[in-house]
Amino acid sequence: MEELDDDSYQNRETFARYGLAMYHAQCVEKSLAILVSCVFNKEFLQSTHDRREEIQGEEFSKTMGRLLNRLKKQITIPPNLGKTLSDSLKKRNWLAHDYFLERGIQMMTPKGKKKMIEELTNLSDYFSKLDAHLTKIYENAMKKLGISETEIDEGVKRLIQNAKENI
Repeated sequence: MEELDDDSYQNRETFARYGLAMYHAQCVEKSLAILVSCVFNKEFLQSTHDRREEIQGEEFSKTMGRLLNRLKKQITIPPNLGKTLSDSLKKRNWLAHDYFLERGIQMMTPKGKKKMIEELTNLSDYFSKLDAHLTKIYENAMKKLGISETEIDEGVKRLIQNAKENI
């Protein structure tokens, strides 16, 4: 592998960390889709397999903001989690739409890129922890409904595969 100079290395790390932060933000979005489509949707468990697939497909195509609004209509979200979810939506939207516009000048200096790498690492950790929390919520809810961990894992794999096929 070719050795990178410091500037190229920092550029690579900045974009890699950005990608990782967006990946974890998308994981939060997909966990919200699972909560909205499967866990807190009364129609889901009473539906046929085909209808469940249709429900999941509909929710998986929605934006994080629309999923959060739908979740608020389905359940009363505890205040701390509600604030975290609202904050995560703002952070995700800022990351997706404005991050590089606002950080353009910082991209020009090694010190600026170092700050960006740290900031993006923190955002990635933030979204990763939130996703783990949401995953725990839907796993616990599904277990209460009598759905085994194996069925949950297989269902999540199917959801991911269906999402990939619809890209």
